[in-house]
Amino acid sequence: MQETIIDLSQFENVLNPVYIPYLYDQKRYLVLYGGSGAGKSHFACQKKLYRTMNEEGHRFLIIRKVARTLRQSVFQLFMDYINHWDLTQDFKVNKSEMTITFEGNRNMILFAGVDDPEKLKSIEGITGVWIEEATELAADDFEELDRRVRGIYHTYVQFILTYNPILKTNWTYRRFFEKLTEDEIADITPLRTTYKDNVFIKDDRAYIKLLEGYRGNARTVYTLGEYGMLENAVYTNWQMIDDKDFPDSDEPVYGLDFGYIAPMALIKMVVDMQEKKIYLHEDYYKTRQTTPQFAADIEGLHLKDRRIIADNEAPDKIDEIRGYGYGYIEPCNKGKGSVITGIDFINQFTIYITKSSTNIKKEIEGYQRKKDKDGNIYEEPEKGVDHAMDAFRYVIYTIYYMMNQPDFIVL
Repeated sequence: MQETIIDLSQFENVLNPVYIPYLYDQKRYLVLYGGSGAGKSHFACQKKLYRTMNEEGHRFLIIRKVARTLRQSVFQLFMDYINHWDLTQDFKVNKSEMTITFEGNRNMILFAGVDDPEKLKSIEGITGVWIEEATELAADDFEELDRRVRGIYHTYVQFILTYNPILKTNWTYRRFFEKLTEDEIADITPLRTTYKDNVFIKDDRAYIKLLEGYRGNARTVYTLGEYGMLENAVYTNWQMIDDKDFPDSDEPVYGLDFGYIAPMALIKMVVDMQEKKIYLHEDYYKTRQTTPQFAADIEGLHLKDRRIIADNEAPDKIDEIRGYGYGYIEPCNKGKGSVITGIDFINQFTIYITKSSTNIKKEIEGYQRKKDKDGNIYEEPEKGVDHAMDAFRYVIYTIYYMMNQPDFIVL
């Protein structure tokens, strides 16, 4: 069969100029880090497709910490580009197994979560890896992958890592930036980008306004694309647990923070008032979703008889969701001082977060109190990437704090 050559130069209208030189980078570690909206994941997808179509003998592996997050994120991104580039006839897609095969040379793109070790063990002959949201992984997760993808191949083997640089305490900083030997440096190509490097979002004024409105650690990480330093953390009373250890309660409560440009976050909660424990699980965390899309997406969660405490600043959205059969959704109790009071109350508990709740973990790691230019610290938290933090605080303040007040009346 004659080799099929796809020249990506014909697709330059979908390539950000800042990334074009890295299409040909062959170092073992291509570290694409920086702010939100920089196009890092788009370029990683483009490069993997380019190599899939233009080289022989590949089995590329696409990784995230949690397998279920792959389908709606990077797997869908590959599908979008295959459709956009009018290549649907050239690829065979198995949606249930999440595999993509290029018919021209039988190269494969495979998808797996670190939380599915049995599937990872069964995948052999990997010639390249893309780790999306690399900061979600543990250092041991990465080192195990790095050990497995070794050997001599006909072409270069490359790990692409894409992520927002959450904190300098994260393993990615130690592994790729801190106290490196000359040999280690020779194996790494780092590239920091921000939304200003992405020519395709320059007209998305609402998104740019969101990024430019961040302050504190959120601005450092998501706007400027630099490694953050967490100071004056709002919560230090938290730890991660296995998903199987989330309590099997008959009466979980859900917190909902609305968003469109910002994420819409739906958090499942179980609260043990006697033991002073709060359990959190991320059920939904997506951007650019309308209320009908949200209602359709959560249909399988069977929440129509569950209590949902939602942001009271969007009564129209609450009414719209009620129209889809969610009769137990209600506005939160939120007024002056409720944020600080809610946080103070939460700090009396230990917070347990399921390991698959990667966005809750990301938010709570970067959630800090305000600091002014003179170094004065305030009780109020910085506004920014705090949608899950708001969602679960709505529940705690509205239900559990209020019921402990001496003048609380059950109607």
